[in-house]
Amino acid sequence: MKLSQQTREFITLYLVVATELIGFGLIIPILPQIAYNYNQTPLMMGILLAAYSFAQFIAAPFLGALSDRIGRKPVLVISKLGSIIGYIVLALSHSYWMIFVSRLLDGFTGGNISAARAYAADITTEAERPKGMAVIGIAFGTGFILGPALGGLLYGMGNHGHMIAALTAGTMSLIALLLTIFILKEPVRRTESRHKARLWPVISSRAILAICIAQVTYMILFSAFESTFSVYTFTMFQLTPRDNSMIFLFIGILALIIQGTITRKAPKNLLKVTIFGFLIVAVGFIAIHFSGTIAYLLGGLSILSLGVALVNSYLPSLLTTQCHADNRGAVIGVFEGIGSLSRVVGPIVGYTTILSPLDGGFIYFTLILVVLILGFAPVMLSLRKPTAA
Repeated sequence: MKLSQQTREFITLYLVVATELIGFGLIIPILPQIAYNYNQTPLMMGILLAAYSFAQFIAAPFLGALSDRIGRKPVLVISKLGSIIGYIVLALSHSYWMIFVSRLLDGFTGGNISAARAYAADITTEAERPKGMAVIGIAFGTGFILGPALGGLLYGMGNHGHMIAALTAGTMSLIALLLTIFILKEPVRRTESRHKARLWPVISSRAILAICIAQVTYMILFSAFESTFSVYTFTMFQLTPRDNSMIFLFIGILALIIQGTITRKAPKNLLKVTIFGFLIVAVGFIAIHFSGTIAYLLGGLSILSLGVALVNSYLPSLLTTQCHADNRGAVIGVFEGIGSLSRVVGPIVGYTTILSPLDGGFIYFTLILVVLILGFAPVMLSLRKPTAA
């Protein structure tokens, strides 16, 4: 069966983003080993883990705006080359600082997700856009599932596991690079206007600012939840690391199913569905907070997964309705950049609030108020109808 050009482009974008996130997850299983081998403190481990997201925060707006000027495809190609170099450095690393440099390199080039989202928006109509954003969301889910799993498997392959894992990720990035070069075509809308990119709409548009505020709130809270969840399950249910791995696998597969089915459909009202997604996230936190058994916990996580899938697919789609195509890369770049910074801040918030002495050590319930007040409220109050900035 012959695939359409758009389908081939979606598959390529999927691989571009998935390989980025797989690389991000590869290092997670061996953080304790790195700390032991190189005699590093927990603070240095935290810095190492945050390096990727912090580099993305800096690079995403720049790469997004650059894609407005020189085109989406060149940025995707250049950034993928950078990722491959980062993996080579990781494969050859024999010190903490070489690993740190490899994470920064991969993070700076990982900002290409903003260009990938902009490309998906360029090749779709407004009605098709949720489908394009769902492809990016599915790639995120795949990366977060396969990254730690692949890393844990390959790092266990004797003394050369470190190099094998890095070279495997580099090979996947090389495949994604070749597909980008030979399959992706520069979107027509990009070839018609490459010199009009402006960051000013990000600052001047109330609607875009509202969506960015919602993104910051959502990403800080979700990363805070994600980083403290294993501590929560150990304290409340005495779950082992293997048990938690199975739960994260359950969440990831469920999110993939949701994003591959429900969120691929274009809703009639993006704003209402996005707000509904935030409400479901809040309900999920309520269910998790009051879960007294594993069955109720899985139920709460299922609800949360639905809300997360809706927000991840429809909030970026809503953003694209508020900006011109000429500025889309810059706007999405800022959106992705602040999301990356939020993933740096989130764990700090989690370990200083959620795991505080209040409420028996866990205050997931208070996340509900924050989601409702700082999450969808700005979007609901600032957006009336799609108006390009």
